[in-house]
Amino acid sequence: MNEQTIILFFLIAATGITLFLYMCKAKKSIEYKNDERWQLIQNKANNMANHSNNILLLLLFAGNMVSLFYDIQITFTFNRVLTYGLLFVGLRNAIEVFALGYFDNRL
Repeated sequence: MNEQTIILFFLIAATGITLFLYMCKAKKSIEYKNDERWQLIQNKANNMANHSNNILLLLLFAGNMVSLFYDIQITFTFNRVLTYGLLFVGLRNAIEVFALGYFDNRL
């Protein structure tokens, strides 16, 4: 029960961050009139967020290597894998939100 509460909290936070990201992008796009500076900020933020995919691949590779060389029996339900996937998308969007703010102030 406690683990499910924590996962639910993170899912709600991930959903809120995802909605905030798209609303922020729409607002800034209107504010900057979709000029070259805004497109550069979006490209840099997107590149930063895409590095999270590389980190996920490294973690999956490390987990696969550990499970190959050690006798570990771990089973995940499909529902749990989908939940972790949604949490990853929320984390990626959080990285993009922070990168947008950082590059908007820096550029």
